[in-house]
Amino acid sequence: MSFFTNKKPSVGLYILVWLLAFISSNVVVTLLDNFLSDAIIKSIDDFNNYVFIALPLEVVFGVTVVVFIYKKFPNLKMSKVMPWIYFFSAANIARTLVDTIEILEPLNVDLFIFTLGMILSFFGYVLGIRYFFVRSKQW
Repeated sequence: MSFFTNKKPSVGLYILVWLLAFISSNVVVTLLDNFLSDAIIKSIDDFNNYVFIALPLEVVFGVTVVVFIYKKFPNLKMSKVMPWIYFFSAANIARTLVDTIEILEPLNVDLFIFTLGMILSFFGYVLGIRYFFVRSKQW
């Protein structure tokens, strides 16, 4: 049990909690995204409505899952994890933007609002996670 409660956590524990937190967060956000896209998008004209409703909800749920899991491991220092969160979140947003542009470009959909929403989602996600830890003992 000392693996989980050690005052100086190992790299293995950081990786284990990372996988647990972000796989769980991605599963929750993907399920929410599938539900909301089916409920909101009835035609391509509803795409901007989807952006305004789904992206903020996905950020809130994603941040909540990550914060909940990391709070269960109080010896982990989030200041060591945040650079990785910035990097991988930015890579995920970039991948999502590229995939979405490739799919919707032939349909002549204006993706300005979607792109802006994704950029704001990135900042909401990483700053939301940071907000919960920056003034705590876990920072």
